[in-house]
Amino acid sequence: MLNLPRWQTIAILAITLLSGVFALPNILPASVLDHLPHWYQQSRINLGLDLRGGAHFLLEADLRSVLGERLTNLSDSVRAELRKQQVPFKDVTVEGGRAVVVTLRDEAQRAKAMEAIRTIDPSLAVSGQGDTLRLAYSDQDLFRRKKEVIDQSIEILRRRVDETGTIEPTIVRQGDERILLQVPGIKDTTDLKRKINQTAKLTFHLVNEDVAAAGGNGPVPPTTYMVPTREGMQDLRRTNPKAWDEIQAANPRLSPETICRRFQPQCLPVLKRVVVGGEDLDDAKATFEQQQGGRPIISFTFNAAGGRAFCAATRANVGKRLAIQLDNEIISAPVVQSPICGGSGIITGTFTTQQTQEQALLLRSGALPATLSIIEERTVGADLGADAIRSGTVAAIVGTVLVAIFMFVAYGPIFGGFANLAMLVNLLMVFAGMSILGASLTLPGIAGLVLTVGMAVDSNVLIYERVREEKALGRSAFNSLATGYERAMSAIVDANLTTLIAGVLLFGFGSGPIRGFATTLSLGLLTSMFSSTIFTRMLLAIWVRWRRPTELVI
Repeated sequence: MLNLPRWQTIAILAITLLSGVFALPNILPASVLDHLPHWYQQSRINLGLDLRGGAHFLLEADLRSVLGERLTNLSDSVRAELRKQQVPFKDVTVEGGRAVVVTLRDEAQRAKAMEAIRTIDPSLAVSGQGDTLRLAYSDQDLFRRKKEVIDQSIEILRRRVDETGTIEPTIVRQGDERILLQVPGIKDTTDLKRKINQTAKLTFHLVNEDVAAAGGNGPVPPTTYMVPTREGMQDLRRTNPKAWDEIQAANPRLSPETICRRFQPQCLPVLKRVVVGGEDLDDAKATFEQQQGGRPIISFTFNAAGGRAFCAATRANVGKRLAIQLDNEIISAPVVQSPICGGSGIITGTFTTQQTQEQALLLRSGALPATLSIIEERTVGADLGADAIRSGTVAAIVGTVLVAIFMFVAYGPIFGGFANLAMLVNLLMVFAGMSILGASLTLPGIAGLVLTVGMAVDSNVLIYERVREEKALGRSAFNSLATGYERAMSAIVDANLTTLIAGVLLFGFGSGPIRGFATTLSLGLLTSMFSSTIFTRMLLAIWVRWRRPTELVI
């Protein structure tokens, strides 16, 4: 057990040395870091919001638009179902963003119409008299939908802001329609606001060729709406900067129809019914097109349901234009040449490489179910003052020193020294791991580091106590060490594995400071397995070969 081959000793020393190299940027001054490679400069531990402050946003979800969109989809479904059931009607309209009103041609068809509507959604509340039917969602259903929208928005924001899971933002609900977002260490909020403001809602619509043939000047039917094209918006930006600034300042409150009506950029009439939505996207990547000079494009893949719907839609509409709408712009409207049944496709346009990367991230994380408006923005200072931070650091140092003294007293200068050296290596590896991950250190994270110190020496305590038992049974010094290590390993693995499971669950289900604690605890458990068993075994193997002890003082 203690006869380590040379290559293992070299590997252990190399891992320890690399840990020191990756932990070093955290203590180097800025003047030195400026002369080092950029990737090495970035390999540092971030301080959490409670230690260094950051950006604070209060966001409000536009739940009225969500309800309006849901009612619009309901009105389209009602029209289709009534036609299918051959129920004549005069009109189907959305009234005040609260209900759908159906006006029948024949009051005698009321019962048949209600039966058809029940097949669409049995939970709908139907009221009205004579030839008029008023369809509305119940208050309970609306409350549930609002809660789902806010919960989904929080999860999508978390994926957008912290895709790697290491920044540890605070994202919590405030009231019924608002979300609090705090991101540590953010000074320039431009990129962050762009990620928040873009809904990244990708939808495919058929172009209404009848309206398009009239140049968009004729009446627009209820099933169609006007959407500006990306080229039209870029032309507007060049020719009318004032209008462009007004649109940007008012977004996302301006609807596509309002933009087309007021500012008159190039627009296309598209059917409101969504052929395939972004919720059916499985993946999105930024890549380059092989032809046409390798321009930046976005490639996407549908899930099984989305692939089938896209295949059916393109098969039924060969020769027609299919508009690709991203947020409030049509970025492309190609003619369907043949059925597209591969379950994947590309989005082309006048993109830069950075834009394709950002759009791919937004599409990958999912479309926001509701537009989020920033109603409060400010930079927050550290929640804890410098004195409190200093007190926490002092407490961590004092705890580490007391543990080191205990190990010296309990197991002597040699074995206690080996355990304390392994404890320092463990801390070094934790800092290196957090630096590589770019993890944030919060005050609970400091508590996790202190706990890691205790867990690191705990493994050595198990080993040393087992060695004492073997020594008491009359074994030789070498056999006591070898057998003690071998028989203590099962207890060490069990103890660390059960605690690691708890740490992983805390990271998976927790947020903010809880994840900070879970990160340092889990990293510390993994590195302690190396430092307390492999590293100390190497030290003991070198000591045994050097001193050849016949008696153990432990």
